Amino acid sequence: MAITQHIKSAHYLLKPNLSLITFDLDETVWPSEQVLKKAEQAQFNWLQLQAERLAAAHDIESLRAHRRLTKKQYTEIAHDMTAVRKTSLSLLLQEFNYPVSLAHEAVTVFLQARNQVTPYPDVVPVLKKLAKIYPLTSITNGNADVQYTPLNTYFHFSLTPAIVGTAKPSPDIFHRALDQAGVEPHQAIHIGDHPECDVMAAQQVGMQTIWINRSGIHWPADLPPPDATIQDFYGLEHFLSRQTQKLKTNL
Repeated sequence: MAITQHIKSAHYLLKPNLSLITFDLDETVWPSEQVLKKAEQAQFNWLQLQAERLAAAHDIESLRAHRRLTKKQYTEIAHDMTAVRKTSLSLLLQEFNYPVSLAHEAVTVFLQARNQVTPYPDVVPVLKKLAKIYPLTSITNGNADVQYTPLNTYFHFSLTPAIVGTAKPSPDIFHRALDQAGVEPHQAIHIGDHPECDVMAAQQVGMQTIWINRSGIHWPADLPPPDATIQDFYGLEHFLSRQTQKLKTNL
């Protein structure tokens, strides 16, 4: 149960009336690297069967490079990974004289594999407890769909760039979560692994922040620190419990 706190002041205290906890997903509640590799392979295997000429001319890395180019060219969808993937495949399918409709099918194959995530061992036991006390929300830049994952019963709602029309670190996605939950920024706390997209972005809208640092890296010296740093969700549970006790003591 490791927890290290970055305290903004010597007497930092969780603000009263905590009414919403928001979570990043990738590298916060589950690892994504292997899942993404498997999803890319599943999509490529499908393309080898359904679009042989395209698959013969490309490999997974060249398809990735084409998506990067597509993201630069189609800035209006750059925030939405799924839209970028579908657009990239549509362009390639046209180039090799395949029906564009195959792009939707290929993306569906990818997303089905993308949702085959395995949460970190510490996540489910803690979410199970927190969901009985607080409204929980996921805010992700990725394209995993929580309702098709093992965590589908714990989040009251989930937000993605495809839903909101923007991605972290834009404040809009955080404001959307606050508005949808009907809470003020000071009544919410965000937990995530990315110093800029999670911690700094949530700080800028007035939310409390916890940095989950599973890999033991150093906090960037040029960024204001989070309210607390944890190594796993047991640390989150401990932090919230301890802060709640402090609040009771100060009443």
